[in-house]
Amino acid sequence: MSVVVVGASGAVGGAVVAGLLERGVEVRATSRTPRRLTLPPQVRTFAADLDDPPSLAPALEGAERVFLYADTAEPERLLAQVAAAGVRHVVLLSSSAVTHPGAADDFNGSRFLRVERAVQDSGVAHTFLRPGGFASNAGRWSWGVRSDSAVPLPHPDAVQVPVHDADVADVAVLALTGDDLVGAAPVLTGPEVLTLREQVATIGAVVGRDVRVVEQTEAESAALLGRHVPEVWVRQIIGDWRASVGATPAVSHEYERLTGRPARTFRTWVEDHVELFR
Repeated sequence: MSVVVVGASGAVGGAVVAGLLERGVEVRATSRTPRRLTLPPQVRTFAADLDDPPSLAPALEGAERVFLYADTAEPERLLAQVAAAGVRHVVLLSSSAVTHPGAADDFNGSRFLRVERAVQDSGVAHTFLRPGGFASNAGRWSWGVRSDSAVPLPHPDAVQVPVHDADVADVAVLALTGDDLVGAAPVLTGPEVLTLREQVATIGAVVGRDVRVVEQTEAESAALLGRHVPEVWVRQIIGDWRASVGATPAVSHEYERLTGRPARTFRTWVEDHVELFR
């Protein structure tokens, strides 16, 4: 069996590649810049851009399954290319945003819904992985932690259930190496509800020094975030934080049910990436 992993340079994609190799699966990895990939020699690499579907053709030739992420402007063209190649199963990295009320009118939810619908309409068997907020989003705070032992936030009591990217990759590998998850759409979260303030404190505990929260206005936060991400994402991030203050999000137990192992904690993610904060 051969599996194409699209976006192998990402945290989830890279972990999917590693998990497939552990199971003896033939892996093909794609990236816009494959020369930057650092992968074992048995992994064939291909240059491909999701916004240029024909560029995927060499990687897809003869492949049975594809791990795909949703960052594409024309998912319908992309999935037509995948279906035409004879791929029989797509595992899509989607988002739990598609399950929220009003998802079709939300920037984040609507873009994932569009890709999910394109996959469904393609006729290819599929699995949708729907993680909530990634623990790796805390990586945005690394500069402040390293330089000032401080994290500026407009809504530090916003509530999340951050999921470790390795948990998402583990479920993707299960889906790509069997048929039990065909047609499934598991929502994946971490094992604990944490405020942003508690996440900052966890980082401090792991690096061994006090890391404080500096409260900002939304305008101050937007100006800071806008240096690094597009405006539409600035609005999404701050809006999500605002909406989740005082919320009671559900903890999904899908990872434990599917793998038989406890989900990784936010602290585990920080320990796995502690070099970001030192």
